This record gives sequence, C-alpha cells and structure tokens, in this order.
Amino acid sequence: MPKVLEYTPAWLSRGEGSQAGFDLFRQDGKGQTDSDGSRRTIAHRETEVFVAMGKEVRWADLRSLKDAHESKDGHQGNGYRILKTPAAFDIVTLSVSPDGSLIAIVTAHTCHVGILPTSAHLRSGETSPLRLRAFQVGPTAHVLEQAPITTALWHPLSKPGVSSLLTVTKDACVRLWELDIDHRHSFDEPSIAVDLKKLGNATSTATDLSASKYGARQGFSPDEVEMEVASACFGGSGAADEHAWSGMTLWLAMTEGDVYALCPFLPSQFTLQESALPGLTTAVVAKTRALANDAEATESERNKADSQTKWLANLDEQEPTTLIDDTTFERNDPYSRPTKFSSIPKLQGPFRLSPEPDFGEITDIHVVAPLIDQSELYEQFGDDDEVENEGLSVSIVCLATNTGKAHICLDLDGVEAEWLPAKRSRSFALDDVEDDKDLLLLETIDLVAADADSAHCAFTASPNDRYEVFVTSPAGVHTLDFNPWISGLEAELTYFHDEGCALRLENLLDSTSTMVDHPLALSSPPTTTATALLDPSLGFFLLTSTPSGPTAATLDLPHTPQNPYSPILLTLPAPTPREPYQPPATFYNPSNLPQLLKSNPAALKQRLQFTPSTLQTLTEAHRVLSHETHNLALSAADLFRRIERLRSELIDQVSSVRSLSIRMDTLTGADDSADFSRSIGPAEDGGDGIVEDAKVVGSERIEQRVLAAVGANRGLEERVEEVRRKLGRLGGGGGKLTRREELFGAEVKRLDGMVGGARRDDSIEGKGGDGAVTPPVKPMALLKLPNSPGELAEREDAADSSHDVATRDDSQSLTARSTAIEDLRDRLDREVEDALQRLQRASDDSGKASKSGMASEWKKRETARVMALMEREEALIEAVTGRLGALGGL
Repeated sequence: MPKVLEYTPAWLSRGEGSQAGFDLFRQDGKGQTDSDGSRRTIAHRETEVFVAMGKEVRWADLRSLKDAHESKDGHQGNGYRILKTPAAFDIVTLSVSPDGSLIAIVTAHTCHVGILPTSAHLRSGETSPLRLRAFQVGPTAHVLEQAPITTALWHPLSKPGVSSLLTVTKDACVRLWELDIDHRHSFDEPSIAVDLKKLGNATSTATDLSASKYGARQGFSPDEVEMEVASACFGGSGAADEHAWSGMTLWLAMTEGDVYALCPFLPSQFTLQESALPGLTTAVVAKTRALANDAEATESERNKADSQTKWLANLDEQEPTTLIDDTTFERNDPYSRPTKFSSIPKLQGPFRLSPEPDFGEITDIHVVAPLIDQSELYEQFGDDDEVENEGLSVSIVCLATNTGKAHICLDLDGVEAEWLPAKRSRSFALDDVEDDKDLLLLETIDLVAADADSAHCAFTASPNDRYEVFVTSPAGVHTLDFNPWISGLEAELTYFHDEGCALRLENLLDSTSTMVDHPLALSSPPTTTATALLDPSLGFFLLTSTPSGPTAATLDLPHTPQNPYSPILLTLPAPTPREPYQPPATFYNPSNLPQLLKSNPAALKQRLQFTPSTLQTLTEAHRVLSHETHNLALSAADLFRRIERLRSELIDQVSSVRSLSIRMDTLTGADDSADFSRSIGPAEDGGDGIVEDAKVVGSERIEQRVLAAVGANRGLEERVEEVRRKLGRLGGGGGKLTRREELFGAEVKRLDGMVGGARRDDSIEGKGGDGAVTPPVKPMALLKLPNSPGELAEREDAADSSHDVATRDDSQSLTARSTAIEDLRDRLDREVEDALQRLQRASDDSGKASKSGMASEWKKRETARVMALMEREEALIEAVTGRLGALGGL
C-alpha cells in the first residue's frame, strides 16, 4: 500500500506564486456548491485536467502549473482556460474518451459530447474562453421529461475512430451510442437501447425490449422500485491478461441491493486483443466436451455452450486487419458483431449476496476483472518458459453504500455470454427455471463512523495496481488494497484436492484482510469524487476538491530495489508529511450585507425613523450579519486550535531535539560533564589500540576515534596474516622440521604414551571375561614386602611366561600405574588389618600363659615394623599422586 509523501503541494495552494493552480478549483458561487460525492467533475487526459464549475469547464495542465511555480522568475504561466459548453444546467459528470479526443459532459438529465482541442491551445498564450464544439447526445432520450442519468461510460472495446458511449438512466434504460463526428445522426439515435425491466421478464428475443421514447405512454411496473439503477461499470478494460468475457460484461447495481450483468454487450464494431479469441475458443470447446460427457448437465447449459461455440466460430470466420496502438503498441483485431445473434444479451441476475449483509442503498459499483492462466496459452505456442500469474482467477465485485460501507464480494461462477432464445419454447422444463446467481460476500469494510446519517461513497480505480481502489466518502479518500489475500486465495482455488479446504480458507480469512488506509482525511466533505494520476513528473497523484479549494496527496510508488544495500534502503526514513493549513472560504467570501442594503436604498437615504420597514431592514441585516459572524468565529476558532496544537507539538519537538543534542554532545565530547578520562591505551599495553584525546571535541574527535579504530583493525589484520603464514609454513609448506620441532614432537608422543598408554585397536588382553579392565602392573611391582603374600604372588607371576614385552611397555603408562597404586593401597589396608587381628589374637593367647617381658618386646617390634611399612606406603602414594598432578597440569 502506498504511503503519503506530500500533501497538497504549494503550486495548488492559495498564495502568491500559486494562485493559478488554486483558482482552477475555486468556486466562484455561480455553480453548484453543495458537497456530493456522487459528482465526478474532475477528468484528466494524461496530465491535463478538466474541472467542471457550474456550466463551464476549466482546462489546465498540472505539469505546466508545477513547472511554472518552480521556475526562478516567478512566472505563473498561462494558468487555465475556460471551455464554454452548451450545458443548460450544472455539470455533474465529466468523462474523457480512451483515445483522448472526446469528452462527455453530463448534467442531471442531458448529455453532450465535445471535441477536445489539442494541447497547443494551452501553450498558445491566450487566456480568453474557448468555445467547445459539442453535440447533444439523445435530443429526445435525455431530456428533462425523462429519467435522470446515473452513469455515462466509454466502452473499453470501441473501435479506434468510432467511440462508443454508454448511458444508463435511473429507470433502468441502457443505451449505447456509436459516435462519429462526421455523421450527426449517430448522436440522435442509439445503436442499442434496452429497458432492463422488460429484459428481465422476457423469454425470447421476439419480445419488445426497446427503451421508452419521448412522449410514449408508460404503464405501471412493479419493478420500478427494485430496478432503480444506482451505478454501472464494465467488468474489465480489455487488457491482454484479463479474461476476454470481462471487457464485454456490463455490471449494473440497483439502489435496493440487486446486481445484474449483461454479456456480451458490444457495439457493432469492436476490438479484441490478439490472444483473446484463441483463449475463448479453447475454453468454450473444453467446456462443450465436458458437458457432452456429463450426464447431470441440463439442457440450458448445453444450449448456452453451443451458442457460445457458434458465436465464436462466426468471429473466427472474419479476417480482421490487425491494428497497433501508437501509445501502448498493443495489437488489436477489429471484429464485427455477429448478425445471427441478438445485439441484446440475456439479463443475468439478480446476483444474491451470500451471506446477505445489512446495508442501505447502493451508491456505486466497481469490478476487478479475473486474470487468465497465461501458462496454458503460452504452451499452445510452444513456449515452455514459466509464466508467473500474480492475480486472482475470479472477479472481485465491490459495492459501496450510503451508510459508509464497502462490501467486497467474489464471483466464483463467472459471467459468460448468454442470449435469449429466438422464440419461446412451447414446452416447459424444470431446468428452465434457474436459481439466482450468487456473490460470495468476503468482507465488509466500515469507512465512516456509524453515527453518520448519510455517507455517499464512490470508487476510483488505481492506475498503479488493479487490486487497489480508492473510495471517496464524506470523511475523505480511503485506499483499499486486496493484495494481502489475493495470492493465498488463488492458491486454494487452483488446488486440485478439496480435503481440508474449508479449514485453510477459514484460517486465511481470519489471518488476512483488506488493507485500509486513509491518505486524505478531510474536515469537510469533498465536492467531487477523487481522481488518480500516474505521471513521471507528478508521480502518483491523488486529487479532489472541497469547498475551500483543491486537496491532493502525492503517494509513494511501491518498488523492490535489486541491491539490498541500495542508498534508498540505507537513508533515514522520511518524516511524516503534514497536511498544510488551507484557510476556509469564509475568510474570502464577500459579505451579503451590501447587496441587502442596495435592495432597499430608501432606508439609507432617508432619515432614520422607527418604522416597521426600518425594523424589517434591521432584522434582515442582523440575520445576515449573525450568520456571517458565526461562520467567521468558527473558522477563527479552528485556526486558534490549530495554532495551539502546533505550539504543543513544537514544544515536544524542541524537547526531542534537546535530548538528541545532549546525546550527540556526549558522543562528540562537547559535553563538559562527560567523562573522557577513559582513554584506552595502545594495543601493545593491553588495550584495543584506540587512543582518545580529551582536548579534541566535535567532528574531529569522532574522526580521531574512527582513525584509531581503523588503525587497530589494521594491526589485528596484520597479526592474523602473520599467524596464517606461520601455519602455512608449518602444515602445508613442505619444509623439514627443525631440531626443536622434532624434540617437541617426540616429547608430545612420550607424554601421550605415559598418559594414555599404548593404543592398540586389536588388543583385548587387558580385559577380563566380565569386561573389567585388568591393571597392567601388579600392585607388588611398586612395593615389595619380604615374606608377604604379595611377594609370594609376585614370585609365582614371575615364573609365568604370559608377561611379554608389550605388558612391560604398558606398565610405563601413568594411567595404569595410578590404577596399580590404588589397588596396592587397598591390598595393603587389608593386609594391615589381618596383621593387627593376628597380633591381637596372639596377644590374648599368650597374655594368660606368660607375662614375661620378651613377649612385650616382640609385640612392640612387630607394631613398629607395620607402622613403618604404612608410612612408607603413604609417602610413596603421595609422591606418585604429586607427579600425576604435575603431569596433568601440562
């Protein structure tokens, strides 16, 4: 969704140097001044705008107004020119033809088509009014005695040189005018005129379907209320990526809520894209084959497909001459409407909204055409390249109401060509009674507060994106963006399997919705529907007008930069634009008091007397003055409120700037209270190489810090490079190792053997039957006790031939020696306990028999011997443990 870059530019505001742009939209009081969003009084041809004011049309070039304002000499250019029109009433609608040669000027009951002059008349320097050459459309159809005109549209498939204008009146009469400026009679009689009330009840083309003519007697019809037309639009613009039936479909919305469609609604000469006819033929042929094999297909469906096949075959038999558009370079093929089929198609509808919303009267309708699957079309021409379809394959129907709501609906079934039968069938079948077609209500958007009494809303298509639309309401201009849910919904619609579809769609609708923005918030209702322009010099320009003057907004075009480090992404975000203050027209409107006094000159010339006439004059003067002063007071109060709000916002901005300034002073060193004694020493002293000088402040300090950081970074890079070179020489250089390096490697291997022992993958000698590791060194190998059980066991093991050289090598392992010491300690503890127990038993046995001193001396010697052995064991264990700890620290 585009964001607002700038509100009403200076060259459209009131003031010196921009008065020409403001006067283009200023109301002079001669025309209609009420605010009605249904009026479309601004039309454009590229950057040229046509503004209807009363009965005249003002013509100007926005690009010239902008360039004149930006010029250094202050020259405002030619401003605008007035086009004199033959309109007898205030103009309510202006519409420029697609080729830019004609303009439709529509009042409440009449319609004129004028020939637009070239742009050279604006640059000629003349400022005098220019009389527009115009012709009245329907001198007998569109008159005061007939129903008012609700919609005037140019057909998107008109043949170049013969523009086709569509007019729809409130009484549901649709007329198509094929205008040729060289033949005046083309403005008098329409090529197609149909009354929708008659068409809705017709059963064959033999019925009189013509619209009512001037002077003809009209009877009562029960459909007059329900068939009151609110607005109409075409389902597409005839683009190459749209479905071909869309540009031929006319959608009509009734005020009571019904929606109808006419397809195909075409002039006698029309154009199609080069790929439209092949695409339609392929789709219709496939549909016909499917219905032929479907036993549940009704007869009306088969007749409908057969009629479409014959209609397309008639077009295929024609040999059109391809026309190339000079501006878009698109290839179009002109065709003639088949004469074997009626020019008036069948009225399809009413379309029933499901679920039915609670809305008031419909005010406008807008339809987004479905996109075709271009991959299938390219496969027919042998192009295997993948074609991305970023769009929706069903139509989006938008309905606006007078309650300020917009209903977003989907046409899942689609609208195709359908005609009435040539004659009414005498037999009646059940499939002749068809159910109403449905529109799936996807979302309802509230644009205006609920307490508003009436809020007329109107749509404006976006020139930038087909899935973006502007809505003009009394609150301003809103933007509706459908892109958030387009891709997800299309993925579900094109998925082949239906399992879990309901759950996925429910999650999709709950998680995503239409994005709504309010680019133009207006305090007073706009006087016309907004207009959107897209031009390189003006940008994405949204324009409307209010009683105070023009109101515009320049929107940002969404783009995706190729470079992620583009300057556009690295720059600071732009500030939020503010809408400039526009002085209300109350300050500039002349007072009505002089005009009142001129109407009674005798009251001014005669002597003031207290008479009823004088009282009446004073009463009327007081009424005028009270109304004018009240309006002035309201406008002045609004100005003072704006000034107070601006003052408070300015205080907040000053506070924010002050806090930012304090932070910047702290960063740059300009703040005296900042602590700059934390100078970091160079890298040689253990710092990171950044040296700060407390005497340097401002930008010089920042530059100094940056240079110091760059220097420190360069030093680190040099150190890393030096280490990398050393590693290269060591690992992959190919040179011989030095003597020290060889000794170091041998020492590492020796320590590895001492700590971890010899590693043999195929040796299992150190494991017992139960998986326990047997120590490679016997406990008595470290400590020999004479005449002890351990010594005897050692003698027996020495005689065994199972201890080979590998076992002696494993005995040098520190891990094995540590394990052996632990086992020796446990064995010695057990032997000491056994010795003490034997001594205790011997002492008890000999104490009673003999208490001589010899037994006591022998006991003391044995105890001392045992204690010496234990001390020696503890000393040995402590020494080994200390050595192991020292080796572990390496």
